[in-house]
Amino acid sequence: MPSSKRRGRRKRKVGGTAQPQSPPQRTAALERALRPLPEWKWRTFPVYFAFSLGAFVGLYLGLIAAAGPAWLGTAVFVTVAILLGLGLSRLTTRWLVTRDWMRRREKQKTKT
Repeated sequence: MPSSKRRGRRKRKVGGTAQPQSPPQRTAALERALRPLPEWKWRTFPVYFAFSLGAFVGLYLGLIAAAGPAWLGTAVFVTVAILLGLGLSRLTTRWLVTRDWMRRREKQKTKT
């Protein structure tokens, strides 16, 4: 039974002896290996858009091969299409704002 630990790659010897790494190279490699991964923020627009685009394409391709009630497939497909449309509208709005074709809304003052 294989262990869950991954083995490092072995270096091939090509026509000579391998030169040992210098101390700065070793410390940089060790620092990269010990650096923790950044904390991922799941509730962001890129994650939402990737999910909706992947679901839309997957459902579109899956409906071709699906064998089930037609109304269920249509309902799920329409829901995912709406999610993708919302994501595309956000991208389009941001693009229009960056091109100065549209202005951002000013924050409304609330009466208290």
